[in-house]
Amino acid sequence: MKTIKSLVNSLFFSWKLSWILLILYAVLLGAATVVEQMAGTAAARAYIYNNPLFYLLQLILVVSFIALACKNRLWQPKKYGALVLHVSLIVILAGALITHLFGFEGIVHIREGETSAVLYVGEEKRELPFSIRLDNFELVRYSGSSSPSSFESFLTIASAEGARAEHIYMNKVIYEQGYRIYQSSYDPDEQGTVLTLNHDGTGTGVTYAGYALLLSGILLSLFAPGSRFRQLNNQLRQLAAVACLLLCVTAQAQQAMTGQLEKNTIPESHAEHWGRLQVQCPTGRVEPVNTYTSKLLRKIYRSDSFQGLTSEQVIMGFLVNPVYWSNVPLIRQSNPNLQEELDLPEGTYMRFSDFFDSEGHYRLAGMVDGAYARPLAERSKADKDILKLDEKINILYSLLQGKMLALFPLPGDASGKWYAAGDDLSRFAGQDSMFVSRIMAWYQDEAATALRSGNWKVADEVLDMIHVYQQKQSATSLLSEKQLSWELLYNRAHLFFWSAVCYMLTGFLLLFAAIWKLLARNQKLNGVIYLLAGAVIVVFLMHTAGMGIRWYIAGRAPWANAYESMIYVGWATALAGLLFARRNILTLALAALFAGIILFVANLNLMDSEITPLVPVLKSYWLMIHVSVITASYGFFGVSLLLGIISLFFIALSGRKGGVSLDKKVRELRIINEMSLHIGLYLLTAGIFLGAIWANESWGRYWGWDPKETWALITMVVYALVLHARFIPSLRSDYAFSVMAVLGFLSVLMTYLGVNYYFSGLHSYGSSETPPALQGMAVVYTLLLGLILYAGLVYRKTNKLNT
Repeated sequence: MKTIKSLVNSLFFSWKLSWILLILYAVLLGAATVVEQMAGTAAARAYIYNNPLFYLLQLILVVSFIALACKNRLWQPKKYGALVLHVSLIVILAGALITHLFGFEGIVHIREGETSAVLYVGEEKRELPFSIRLDNFELVRYSGSSSPSSFESFLTIASAEGARAEHIYMNKVIYEQGYRIYQSSYDPDEQGTVLTLNHDGTGTGVTYAGYALLLSGILLSLFAPGSRFRQLNNQLRQLAAVACLLLCVTAQAQQAMTGQLEKNTIPESHAEHWGRLQVQCPTGRVEPVNTYTSKLLRKIYRSDSFQGLTSEQVIMGFLVNPVYWSNVPLIRQSNPNLQEELDLPEGTYMRFSDFFDSEGHYRLAGMVDGAYARPLAERSKADKDILKLDEKINILYSLLQGKMLALFPLPGDASGKWYAAGDDLSRFAGQDSMFVSRIMAWYQDEAATALRSGNWKVADEVLDMIHVYQQKQSATSLLSEKQLSWELLYNRAHLFFWSAVCYMLTGFLLLFAAIWKLLARNQKLNGVIYLLAGAVIVVFLMHTAGMGIRWYIAGRAPWANAYESMIYVGWATALAGLLFARRNILTLALAALFAGIILFVANLNLMDSEITPLVPVLKSYWLMIHVSVITASYGFFGVSLLLGIISLFFIALSGRKGGVSLDKKVRELRIINEMSLHIGLYLLTAGIFLGAIWANESWGRYWGWDPKETWALITMVVYALVLHARFIPSLRSDYAFSVMAVLGFLSVLMTYLGVNYYFSGLHSYGSSETPPALQGMAVVYTLLLGLILYAGLVYRKTNKLNT
């Protein structure tokens, strides 16, 4: 009996076993995403996600938790938060199991005018208790691009209770007799729709109950007296502050404008005149031409300037002098395979003329059609590169066709639609029709003359006429002078770039002052430190103001694309530093530096920074809720990474003869680091399951093992392992914790960047280029490996001497 009892204790009451099982769980999840990329979704589900052994592993983890909960008496009042938090995960797993066992999902494909009552679940056909008729399918595209802005189905749903009309699109789910119906895809000829139907009432209810428990557990863990987070906060009050880290600031040089460019470019004063005109962008928003041309140039060239020229000079120069600008290498294309296949010139930037043969045929036509014929989730990186390149070429082509600049409002049109000179102008009448149809041709003639003579007076007068027409004929409100000025200020102030520079400068000086104070024990530096901390706060306010202005300009939360998420992660990082600044000035210095680096990378023109229109699935209030919460967690994980690095430096320095004793400093950093990880993990966990609710509202299912979802779950498991490692004696040391904090950030990088660029899925950006951030972090982690090994040798030697 003793042997059996001992075996049970070692199996289910062991923290070490639970830790190993969680590692195995994370490894299997990561392996599944690789299998899916190489062999497809069906293979990943067959070999891992739906494998009985995978379910058994999750069951063992649940049993292990229950055993450990009993062993550690989690029902005690001070441990209520941990109990509720972990119970919520069990409830969520139970809901997922119910969904797997009793729920089902299938596809209904209908052509226009046809009716279907058959659901295809894999190879199996199920008769529906109602029928669906597709009355009409509509695909709305963004101007100047083949990309869909929205795809919508107009349906008639008939059952024994009668028939009703329904309008369905992304983020609008229809409910019918226990089924959730949502828009999934469409036929290439745009004459048919693909709907996905999901039937899962009980599983969803149980899962949502688990989400409610999860939120309660997080709140209790953060604020309940006696929780681990509160214990760490109390320990921190007993320790002193310390700081150390050194990073350098780099600058980017601009190329001078060549004489040839100057001869073929409109002058800056005339370009500024263009910039203050208003234009309607494809999303329907009326904005300054300066904003619009900046977006177009960043889309084409990945910068809002070109060899010293403003975006207005380049885009309007292309309109005025197309012969010259069509032969300027301006279009960014960096896929070497595509370059070789199309026999494009060497280099990163292509000419507009490179994409048309001698007879004027578009060389990408077949590739573009093939890419759009494949469902979004099945498109390869090459497909996505082709579509991005096609979008850039279409912008310039549409500009030459007179279709990109929607400068002319239709008088009396309540919908507020504006038109470009090259659009169908049949709805205009009388003098308005004559003005709109002729004004751009007149302007182009005058501008071409001005390029030769240097006299832009008449061309300026033509622009004034367009301005007067806009003010007089627009049926909807235009931007006021105040609104226009704010937007132009945002475009020209480059608040995020200057925030990056100031963050790095103040962060560096703050670290230098803290190190000097530590080594020299000079209390006179306190005033300098307070002054620099105040400077960080000022920069943070400037950063926040930039986000607020961008929010105002965009009309939505500013974290909808890769660039905006980087800006937001930088903001969250700085906020994390400010939250812990009173406890340890080092945390603020590190956070300022890290926030500066993030903003600096975001502003290197390596990613599009335009205020982009939202793809159909992102047109939801869940964007602000889910993305803001989950992305904020990355800021706290980033602070944890830097604190781990500094701790390893201190451990390495402690081995130097005559060095300053840093044991208390390392311990203090460990406490702050653990607090930061608690906040980061709670935010990440809440964000994951808020995203699941969004997925359920958009796609009819709350979890689909998309690579992004899976790696977010892996990151959650990784940091849960780090925080629970203190229960394992061999991993309890400050050195081990620092190493785990440093290595754990690799999962964040994979989730935030790696999945987006290396995996196909609903969340991927699909770039063939290795993200610069990942390239840089690969170098950093190579160096960090040496630090980890050296600090480990020092730590081992020091412990032997102490024992």
